[in-house]
Amino acid sequence: MAISSHQEANRVHVIVLSGQLVWSEFQAFLNQAEAQKVFAAGKVKVLIRLEDFAGWEPGGQWGDVSFFFRHDADIEKIAIVGDPRWHDEMLVFLFADYRSAEARFFAAADLEEARAWLMS
Repeated sequence: MAISSHQEANRVHVIVLSGQLVWSEFQAFLNQAEAQKVFAAGKVKVLIRLEDFAGWEPGGQWGDVSFFFRHDADIEKIAIVGDPRWHDEMLVFLFADYRSAEARFFAAADLEEARAWLMS
């Protein structure tokens, strides 16, 4: 699994997920986001790009949602861009129905539409 991220203008954070998401790498990524104080200066907008995404490592540890709810108020919008086969699972993974931030899924071909929606 590869997780990478970078900040774009206007508080947009791009996260790229590829391969299979592994719990230990995911936790290291979340810890790094907190260490870098990503959420320290106001709400952020998140663009998640799925590139050759293969799902999640099996295991019950994915039920730990403490990070998501600790930073729920710090996130304004979440756009997920990728293969439509991941639509439902990604929205469940992100707890989209329980967040204050709106989350929307876009097909890979609609990357620019996702960016425009984040900025609206």
